[in-house]
Amino acid sequence: MPETDFITLDRLPENGRVVVYGSGDAAMAVLERIREDRPDVTVPCLLDSFTEGEAGGLPVVRSDNLGTLAGQYDFILIASAWWRDIAKGLEAAGEAAWGVASQGLWHKYVYTEADLARYKGGLDAVEGLLATDRDKAVFRFLVEARREGSPLVDIDATNPRIVDYLQVKESLLGHLTGQYLDFVVREPVHTVLHAGVFDGSDCLNFLRAFPNLETIHGFEPQGEAHIKPATMDALVRSGKVRIHRKGLWNTSASVPLTGQGSYTTLRPDASPEQVTGTVETISVDEFVAEHKVARVDYLCLDVEGAEARALAGAKKTIAASRPQLAVCVYHKKEDLFRLPLLLADMLDGYVFHLGHYYHYLNETVLYAIPAELEA
Repeated sequence: MPETDFITLDRLPENGRVVVYGSGDAAMAVLERIREDRPDVTVPCLLDSFTEGEAGGLPVVRSDNLGTLAGQYDFILIASAWWRDIAKGLEAAGEAAWGVASQGLWHKYVYTEADLARYKGGLDAVEGLLATDRDKAVFRFLVEARREGSPLVDIDATNPRIVDYLQVKESLLGHLTGQYLDFVVREPVHTVLHAGVFDGSDCLNFLRAFPNLETIHGFEPQGEAHIKPATMDALVRSGKVRIHRKGLWNTSASVPLTGQGSYTTLRPDASPEQVTGTVETISVDEFVAEHKVARVDYLCLDVEGAEARALAGAKKTIAASRPQLAVCVYHKKEDLFRLPLLLADMLDGYVFHLGHYYHYLNETVLYAIPAELEA
């Protein structure tokens, strides 16, 4: 396949009929931008390789039924993380009028120049918030790597991949040794609330890392489904780990789920076609009151985009216990600056650090440590 020409909205045909290929988050983001920025363009339907039904108020047509749309569209705009495979399929089908939506329009790890201009105040504020020059350098790298067209990353089917990651890891990230554990002062940790247990490996790491640990309350919408028997046996034998089949949220509710496995996400706005299940939620403050948890020493949030909601439901506990926090700041496009600023507004007398732990642009963690523990 020749080098891809990514399409910005100004290049769509004037007064054109554009079918958006995709029905997930990427397609919804592009559809919203078309409606806002190109009202002359009509989107008659969405196209999807696997599903049909409705999304974003539009019918979703399976791609193998594309022939039924003959004469009803002028252009196909791909808006999906799987654009490479989709593009190959359209080429094989003989489609000529198609393009891939500029990744800055839909990819949560890609910022357009307009995004960077719009986010500049928040990004500058977060850099000023971070405690050390190393934290700031990591943050600047991640922001630049998200710039559309950045030479710091290669684009693959799903994620921008950091170029020469091993060298970057050694030179820029060499001070980081353990996700969710870097910067955390370990001796004072007795009680942990960990949201996003998934396979239980982080719980095992916490058991090893915190010498005075008494209890881990782990929250996972899928319960123990992805915990291997050997891991589960180790957690049970510790006598310190309790897995709760709940999602952490700002309140108790029954919330729709989308996605599968480690990509399972709480989505109250999901369309029926996107829903893969439901989960009962609880807030940190409700849980602490209900279970009579005297103090929370460490709060770890990896909740696939629900971090802001979970923090909103933890205000009383955070104020009362002053826990150390590790919060993922990559699940949504604005999380890299909005979540740090949210925490800075919530917390008094905390020190902020930043870690990154993967060769893609996910797995970025903000640490908030009470200043009295760092003294």
